Parts: sequence; C-alpha cells; structure tokens
Amino acid sequence: MIPKGIKTNIKKDDVKISKIKNSSFIQPKFNPATYCKQLQISRYYYALITLRHYIKAVSDFYFSSILGAKNVDLFMMTNSVSSPIGPGSDSEPIRIKFGKLYTYLVDSSQFGFEPLLSEKMNKVYCYLPSMRGENPDNRHLNQFFHCEMEIIGTLNDLMPMIENYVKILCETVLAMPHIVERISDNPKRTNLVLRSIVNAKKFPVITLDKAIELLTETKGDKKKFVKISKNGRSITTKGEIELLKILRAETPVWLTQFDRDTVPFYQKPLAGNKKKTINADLIFSSLISNSFGGEIVGSGQRQNTPKEMYESLRRQGINSKNYEWYINIRRSNKYKTTSGFGLGVERFISWALAKENISDVALYPRLKNVKMYP
Repeated sequence: MIPKGIKTNIKKDDVKISKIKNSSFIQPKFNPATYCKQLQISRYYYALITLRHYIKAVSDFYFSSILGAKNVDLFMMTNSVSSPIGPGSDSEPIRIKFGKLYTYLVDSSQFGFEPLLSEKMNKVYCYLPSMRGENPDNRHLNQFFHCEMEIIGTLNDLMPMIENYVKILCETVLAMPHIVERISDNPKRTNLVLRSIVNAKKFPVITLDKAIELLTETKGDKKKFVKISKNGRSITTKGEIELLKILRAETPVWLTQFDRDTVPFYQKPLAGNKKKTINADLIFSSLISNSFGGEIVGSGQRQNTPKEMYESLRRQGINSKNYEWYINIRRSNKYKTTSGFGLGVERFISWALAKENISDVALYPRLKNVKMYP
C-alpha cells in the first residue's frame, strides 16, 4: 500500500541509520534546561524525526490518493470547543484573550470540517496540532498532533477507512527495521504485533455493555477498570488494556455504543436506545508490560437533527449559545449526515515503539507548568 516513491526514500533513510553506531541512539532523559542541545546532538531524535516524517507522508498519500479526501488548513483559535466542559468532556479547553475578546485554542479540527462538506467534497482531512489544558501524564500532552478526517456518511462507512489507515501506518513502521531496532523499547514485539495487524482482515468489535460484563465476570472487583458516575459508565485505560488481554486480541479492538452522557454532545444517539451513541474507540494492547496502550483512535457519527442536539446539550448542562452555528448546519436542506475520527499521532508512535510515556516521542513536549524554550 505504501507507494513506490515513498518506499524507496524510506529504504534509503533507513539504510543511513543502519550505519550509525547503536550507542548513539540512547534516548536522552528529558530535561527542559538541556532539551534543545539534545535535539541537536542525539541520534535518537534524528531517528524519531525520520519516523514521524514518513508517517506524515504516508498519511497524506492514503487520505488524498487512496480515499480522495481534500487536505484543509484550519484555524488554531475557536469560540466553539469540540470537547466543552461538561459530563461528556474528556479534556479541558485552553482559554486565551485575543484582543478584547476571550477565545480558545483548538482542541480538534472537527468543527472546522463539517461546514466544508458538500455534494462536491465528501471527505476532508488534516494533520494538525491540538491543544488541551488538562494535567499531562504518560498518555496526555498539552499540545499533540491529530490526524483527523470527516466524511459524508455513517460510522459504518468510516470504520473500514480507519482500519486501513492503521494498517498502512503499521506497514510504514515495519518498512524502517533499523529505526525500530534502535529506538523501540522492544523491537521484537513491535515487529511481531505490527505485522499481525497488517495481515488482519478485520478488527473485532465489542460493545461497552459486553466489555463491562467481561471485565466484571473475569476480574470481580471492577473499580480500577470501570469508572461509574451519575452520567454513566466508561472503561479506564487499565480496563481497556485488561479487556484486550481477556479477548486475547491480536489486533486493535473496536469499543462501541458508549453511554450517551459520557461522550461529547454531538455524537448521534443509537436508534432504538437513546441512552447509547453511535461511536467507536479503537483500543490497542500494550506491546510489553507497562508500555503504552488503550484508546488511540476516537470516532463517531454526528447528530443530524437540531432536536436531538438541543437534548444532548441540555442533558450535559452545556449552554447552546456558542453552538447555534453548528446546529444551524442541520437546518440546511443540503445537509447530509457526517462521521469523523481522530488518531493521536504521538499515541500511535508511543504504542508502536513500546514506550511508556507519550512525551518520549514528541519533539517539543509542551507540558503545563513546565517552562521550555523555544
């Protein structure tokens, strides 16, 4: 699936890296005071930049040449965050003052995508930074890269596209064996697992209800695996990783039909069960103990009626004022249902290289309350 031209360049750069001594690729310990110097001298970052370069190049090829999607450059400030503060939020928006007005740094490109879709343009994508304000940890950065796409169509239309995208990313990593050998924390597992994903026909699907049932039956005490609140249930990262162990999954697994008030308000309620939504997270198993795993892709089908949208906003206690423009799109006689997804680029790379911490694969890890230059 990787085009011949890109594959040739990958091979050339991978061969270059094979000629450098292994000891040069030791990952530097993060230190804000010396970070820029390490970027200059460490071969680890040279290999990481090469890997990230081809993941971006192959992403552009896949979305534009294979799927026929248009790449769009979007704004970095917005009055309408896509994960607003409320029960359905999994992130904290970053508020800034711009002139006389307050606005937010963009946390996702979704709201920039939907107005662009039409009969003449049914797929759009981007590869852009997202900014979020929650406390950073081994899974969260305050600035990270998203590869996102929105299509005219249903979630069922979208999921095969996402699966093929994950496969081409895995194939890209496998095409750089010397880079994997030098900067993966477990090269053997990286090669074994990624190859099984490339060769897989289809990823398994499990509903949230069934997943919680399996975790409860197998583990008994589910407190560290399932988070329960008045708004509904969700599975923790530990629960996601444990679930894949129970399923003995050799590929990522789709986790679907979340409780309605635990996801953003724009996710479409399931027909026949308005307490559930048409959404799916793609969860990945840890390649080794304590390495990165869990949700790396989030996707969903969007609400397509103003009535349902207002109901979801009300249920989550969110003021509709800043979302009237978004609701009005549904009132157009040219509107068609859309679905979209976002893949966390650093999350994918951390997982593929069996890293424990997402900041290990970010070139400039922006971390709240940590001063860095530039």
